Amino acid sequence: MKLFILASLLFSSMAIAHDALVWGGPGACSDGCIDAAVYVTKLAGFDPMVVTPENFDPSLFEKAKVWVQPGGKSGAASNAMGAANRAVIKKFISDGGGYVGFCAGAFLTTAKVGETRVDGLGIIPGRTRVFRKAKGYPSVEKMITPNGIKHHYWEGGPWFSLSTTQLQNITVKSRYNTTNAINAVDTTYGQGRISVSGTHPEAPQWWYDDGQIVDADGLDNLEAANMIKWAARN
Repeated sequence: MKLFILASLLFSSMAIAHDALVWGGPGACSDGCIDAAVYVTKLAGFDPMVVTPENFDPSLFEKAKVWVQPGGKSGAASNAMGAANRAVIKKFISDGGGYVGFCAGAFLTTAKVGETRVDGLGIIPGRTRVFRKAKGYPSVEKMITPNGIKHHYWEGGPWFSLSTTQLQNITVKSRYNTTNAINAVDTTYGQGRISVSGTHPEAPQWWYDDGQIVDADGLDNLEAANMIKWAARN
């Protein structure tokens, strides 16, 4: 009887159609990155499912509207996904799905992950490179945005190196104040929408407290939620 009940619960859980998928496998940092991504996905009004190599299934994408890639180690995430699963994610976006990435999730979008030879998704042109002018690790960095200077949590994130031609289909949302390098962008791939940031708008308060740093503007979680809404067309 216990086995029957357990099997029923597992089947019921698998039968639920989630409208957002959050990577929770290798490469997503274990000290809060998955939880932070799940939190802002819920804040955006979605019902997220955490996806790992063990439960990755193309059928999960049939009802999903957006894929959320947390911070962590982008190379490890790419390798854990493997070429087949990366192709599923890429097709999902091309067919109209959304993609949101924070820090490592931004690194993962270009053809190669950062300055490595590890394959990325190839959904944003150009290259991603580590921002090397940060005040500390972690730190709060000033960002130039259309609405003035904003402060963002940074912990090893990238900037985007894009040519003038590559920028034609890209909306630059913020730049690092110290170098004017591109931090966050909105763009499209096929029929899908992509919203990524080298910094961490999803960062919870305890990340700041743990790093003994202060964001003068307060938490940026609503900004992260709006990224998800835009990418998912909600």
